Amino acid sequence: MVGMRRLTLAAATAALATAVAASSVLAADGAVTIAGFAFDPTTITVQVGDTVTWTNQDSTAHTATAAGAFDTGNIANGASKSITFATAGTFAYHCTIHPTMTGTVVVQAGTAPEPTIGDAVSITPAPTDTLAKAAAEDGVSSAVAAALATLGVVMLVGTFIAERRFRQRQG
Repeated sequence: MVGMRRLTLAAATAALATAVAASSVLAADGAVTIAGFAFDPTTITVQVGDTVTWTNQDSTAHTATAAGAFDTGNIANGASKSITFATAGTFAYHCTIHPTMTGTVVVQAGTAPEPTIGDAVSITPAPTDTLAKAAAEDGVSSAVAAALATLGVVMLVGTFIAERRFRQRQG
């Protein structure tokens, strides 16, 4: 019984870790629309590793350029260009064709260091719809992400119930 309990706990932990890792590793996408000779939103905040896509809805070409940091090049009407940000920082940018058009990309570093063995770890699973949305954006089936999260929770609860029954039989 002890071996089965440990195996179930290990499986539940692995399933939860997979679901949590899937939700935290997936990069997000930021979107900036170019319309009316303006960037919308003017300031966008993303995390390191995220991609920002500029989509031009104006009738003329524009750029999104931060000297020394990034340059989308010309973005024609109806076209999009994307930049993936590998470093944290605040990047003020402008359109080189229309210098009065300005915007800012704020790239934040990761929120917490990776835990090490022996650290107390508190896991708060993301709501299933958040996992599903994040997985779908990365091309992973939302049903798979939701199933992993649900399986992990069910296995963990089952392990605690089995542990309680085992202790009742022993005492």
